[in-house]
Amino acid sequence: MAKRTLNPVAPNLPLATKDYESLYQEQFNNVLRLYFNQLDNALSALLSNIGGSYLQFPNGAFYQDGSTLLTAAMTNVSTAAIQVTSTDDFVLTSGGLIIGTEIITYTGKTATTFTGITRGAYGSTKAAHSIGDTVTEAQTLSSPTVAAPIAVYKTTSSNGVSIDATDKTKVVFSVAGIYNIQFSIQMVSFDGTIDNVTVWFRQNGVDIPYSAGVATVPAIHGGAPGTAIISWNLVQPVNAGDYIQLLFASTTGNTVAATYAEGSSPVHPASPSIILTATFVSALY
Repeated sequence: MAKRTLNPVAPNLPLATKDYESLYQEQFNNVLRLYFNQLDNALSALLSNIGGSYLQFPNGAFYQDGSTLLTAAMTNVSTAAIQVTSTDDFVLTSGGLIIGTEIITYTGKTATTFTGITRGAYGSTKAAHSIGDTVTEAQTLSSPTVAAPIAVYKTTSSNGVSIDATDKTKVVFSVAGIYNIQFSIQMVSFDGTIDNVTVWFRQNGVDIPYSAGVATVPAIHGGAPGTAIISWNLVQPVNAGDYIQLLFASTTGNTVAATYAEGSSPVHPASPSIILTATFVSALY
């Protein structure tokens, strides 16, 4: 349960009488005494060594972890619509899927199918898949020379920072201030070539200077994909109504931002394709 302090409200003082009256003076003193007691209690709580626990700052925490299960088997050459339990957790209307060690692209979706299928994409190899196989989301690049913004769909917490209602690549700030913006991206490659991935921030459609970084993603090895977690933070001033995006590009164009499903041996939670948080640090100055 969140901690709360009473917000002291200026008292409605009684009107003074024409002549001195002890009853009025006593009432006047009691009103002021109550008000100052409220002020004292509030300030004592806020100025204590746990005073920060009474404050709520603008913040947002978001992630994307599209995952579902096949409801119909697939041969290694089928380009028919992929049938799944649900497509609700997949943020993009067109994009990529990972089933086993194969990346498959799609150009449309219904509530339970992915359509417009291309098999063995992004350096992966076509394979047969069975009912019950896990299908996870892959955010892809259209080419090595075109960057892509990364979409987020799910909200863990939100107070003054939110995902744009129509463009899920935008994180919108309703309160001006200086924010610590942090992310981690699960990068995956089924290509046989080591890849370099560049990630950077964009604010209101303009690249933020000096916000980029480059990381290496290994090639596929022993049948297992090359993987890397890319993560850093940026302390950035924003105005009310500003939005931030996270973009990526790669040398080969074959690395994707991908969700890893929950594991069973050992048991572990899913690895989202993207985790992004924004925490208020200070008012603008």
